[in-house]
Amino acid sequence: MKEKILITGFNGEIGSKTLKELVKRGKSVIAMDISDAKVKIDSVSYINDSILNFELITQIFENNNITEVYHFAALLSQTAYRNPELAHDINEKASRNLIDCAYLHGANNHKLIKFFFPSSIAVYGPRKIDNASEQDIIQPTTVYGNNKLIIEQYGSKVHEKSMSENKGIDFRSIRFPGVVSYDTIPSGGTTDYVPQMIDSAKNTKKFDCKLSPETILPFIGINKTISSIIDIMDLESINSKLRVFNVQEVSFSAKKLSDFLIEKFPSFEITFKEDKNFQSVADTWPSSLNCDKANKYWNFNSEKNFESFMKDMISK
Repeated sequence: MKEKILITGFNGEIGSKTLKELVKRGKSVIAMDISDAKVKIDSVSYINDSILNFELITQIFENNNITEVYHFAALLSQTAYRNPELAHDINEKASRNLIDCAYLHGANNHKLIKFFFPSSIAVYGPRKIDNASEQDIIQPTTVYGNNKLIIEQYGSKVHEKSMSENKGIDFRSIRFPGVVSYDTIPSGGTTDYVPQMIDSAKNTKKFDCKLSPETILPFIGINKTISSIIDIMDLESINSKLRVFNVQEVSFSAKKLSDFLIEKFPSFEITFKEDKNFQSVADTWPSSLNCDKANKYWNFNSEKNFESFMKDMISK
């Protein structure tokens, strides 16, 4: 039976670009999302359904030779805050089920299935720290952060079991900072103010920032995000019990971004109207991330500075 890759949440910002990259590499992909594809690729098998359809998930594994899973389906931080029960069902319950199905598929076929899970800086807390390592204080204060941490831990636990049996899943995860894209304007996430502010500046629209000017957070561009996912999944194995790795390209304050955009687009207008929900979340997330482990185990590196990072974003 032909080898296939399963991607959930393929319509999202990261999922859609990962899908295109895998297709470009000649991979056979099954793409699942609750929303129908905006543009379909002929070689891809699309499934328009919810990740909560556990019977369907089971059938996908039973009827296909799945060798890799990329699990992007999720509710983001602010959406999860407004819908905690749905966030639990999608971000935790469905993720556990997907891991279990992948594990059983691998165990039954005496193989290891690579399983990628995108985590987040939301797992940190309860206070803001600088140069956060993977083992720093992890006490998330948000629904989303707790969702992510639980699946990090569950995936790592099933990974250890799989390694002892030499069958099941090979769990790999990246703890992403804010992801900045040049062609999509996301919503529902605490760090989405960056692409939203850039879009407003480029299109001469006034922007109301929900964070204080001094708020510093780490970020990564969408291209580096996708290459990081591909790079970590390309590795035959990762010789470490650590299964979750930090990445970032730059770290900056909301004011540093607004000053840069005003310089480039003098007619741009911005006001800072602090929203307590957004600010309380940002105040528990790291100012920057230590990426030494990612560099050691899978050669992640970034030589970006703020100016070159932003010039790339506004020139697209």
